[in-house]
This record gives sequence, C-alpha cells and structure tokens, in this order.
Amino acid sequence: MKYDKFFQELSANEKLVNDYLFNDVKTIQRVKPSILEDCTLSYLKGGGKKLRPAILMLCCQAVGGEKRTALPAAAAVELFHTWTLVHDDIIDNDTMRRGVDTVHVTAGKYAREKYNLPVEVAEKYGKDAAILTGDIQHGWCISILSRNLIKEGVKPEVALHLISQLQVEMLRTLVEGETLDVEFGLFYDIDDLTEGQILDMLWKKTGVLYEFCGMAGALIGQNNMEYTAEVNALKEFCSLCGTAFQVRDDILGLIGKQNKLGKPVGSDIREGKKTLLVKEALSNASEEENKTIRATLGNSKATPSEIENTTQLIVKLGGVDKAHTVAKGYVDKALPLLDILPASNEKDLLIEWANYMIDRSY
Repeated sequence: MKYDKFFQELSANEKLVNDYLFNDVKTIQRVKPSILEDCTLSYLKGGGKKLRPAILMLCCQAVGGEKRTALPAAAAVELFHTWTLVHDDIIDNDTMRRGVDTVHVTAGKYAREKYNLPVEVAEKYGKDAAILTGDIQHGWCISILSRNLIKEGVKPEVALHLISQLQVEMLRTLVEGETLDVEFGLFYDIDDLTEGQILDMLWKKTGVLYEFCGMAGALIGQNNMEYTAEVNALKEFCSLCGTAFQVRDDILGLIGKQNKLGKPVGSDIREGKKTLLVKEALSNASEEENKTIRATLGNSKATPSEIENTTQLIVKLGGVDKAHTVAKGYVDKALPLLDILPASNEKDLLIEWANYMIDRSY
C-alpha cells in the first residue's frame, strides 16, 4: 500500500508513547476519585493515530537526534492534544471520540448510574468532570516535560524553553483559534468571513501544535537553543502540513465514514461551522440551493435527511474540491522546505506524512 512504511512507523511510535504514558501512570500518585482517573485515561486507551508525537520524534531524528531522547516530549504533546480534545468535545457537544463515548458523556452516565441523578444534573456533572479531566491531563503533560526531558540528556535550558513555548506562545494561539471557531459559528454570517480568516483560524486551532512538534523535535535533536535553518524549516513544514490536516479534517467531517472516524459525521453542519467547504458552496449556489444550505447550517434540530441533502449540495457545488485544492497547496509549499535536510529514512517518512495529510480517510 501507498503509505505502508509510514503506517508501520506510526504503529511503532504509538506503542512507544502508550507504553511510556501507562508506565508513567504507575510512578505518579493515582488520580482520585476513580471516575476522574478513568476519564483521564479514556482517550489514551481508545487509540488514536498519535500523529503529533510521531512527527516530533521524526523531526528529532531528521536532524541527527535519538528517538528515545524525544520520547518524553512526544508523550507530553499527546497529553496536551488529548486535553484539548476533551474540552473541544464539550464545546461541540460531541458524543463520540475515537469510537468511544466522549469524556463528558462517560462521566454523565457514571453519575446517573451511581447516584441515580436526573438527566440534567448528570449532564452537568459530566461536563464539570470533563473540564477537570482536561486540567489533570494538562498538568500531567507539564509534569512529564519537567521531570523526564533532562533525564534523557536534554539540556535544562532547552527543556525550559520548550515548556515556556508550549505553555505561553502555543497555548495562547491554540485557545485563540478555538475561540474564533466558536465565535465564527455563533456570531458571524459566512459571507462576513474571508477565506484568509477561516484558514488563520484553522492554523491557530491545529497548525500551531504541529509547528511546535517540528520545532521541539528539531531543538531536542540538535540539543541546543539555536534556531538553525534546519529547525526553522521543520517548524514551518509542520505548520503547513498541520493546517492541511485540519482542512482535510473538515472534508472528512462532511463526507467521511463514522465507523472510520470514530466520531459523528455531519455535526459540523448542525453546529454551523464556517468552513471553506460551505463558503465555496454558497458562492456557487443558486438562490434555492443557498436557502437549503442556510436552513440546515447551524440547525441543531436538522433531520438526518436534511443533513444528507445539504452534504450532497456542498459536494455538488465544489466545496470538497475547493478544500482539497487548498490542502494540497499547503503540502506543495511545505515539501521543498525539507530539501535542506540530508537524506534519511526519517526525511522520507516526513514526506510520506505530508502526502498522507491530503489523502487520509480517517
């Protein structure tokens, strides 16, 4: 298959990160009450591709570093990503993630079964527990970075710099992107937004964490604070490919298969997400088609048939083709940045990853 080599690397790195995290669980004080611990580990047990930690380790190796040295940062990035998913699922009212109940749904069911609470009270408990779960995961992420990076031989100044970048620059940008996503959905008509504004929001939501992975992996690999040409190239490469990932994610959110994605398809339409797909479709729509799309977009009571009809319209009117072209443009811009790196297996895998960003089906 086309991406077999990359998938094999991804699988090996997923096992490394999972083993690392669950071994770390045994060395730290247990989370109490037990439901909070169950929620903290839920998405980690549920799988996931572990793309971000894999990319961080590949970037480390691409500049001559050792995978093991980067493993604490890779595991920390997966935890960081996971807590953002837990909070994002509350914001989006999603009920499934990675093929299992979302954390707030899991905690809500626990509250109903254990305490026989009314539905509204149990749902409130579920959301509260999920917020606190994200807080635990966030703290655990920083704990791993501060405890274990230096143990693997990373210079203290590099470790401190990475913690600062993650906690200040990256976090601030990511939360800004999530806030923009919410505001776009609630307060803006899609005609008020430019393509540039939508893409900027997507970069802040997703591209910036991939950018951090490229930068962190490269700095760990060279084990000094200098932003060399190689570090900057990998940082920008991951930023561009990460944004392509999110554009592709919007495509899959419309036409993907729920059993592959492990999360609801069509929820972006019900939530009124302002995507490139919708903007392009509306720009090509007749008056009647425009009315149909707008009647469904952001309508939480839309029926499955209405969602399906709107989905078909968006595809017919060029929304998917437009988004695919944009995603491919990001990857085409990213690939030449790797020319500065020497030939290596890791460089080849990064190239495979970039192309996979626009081909993936889940």
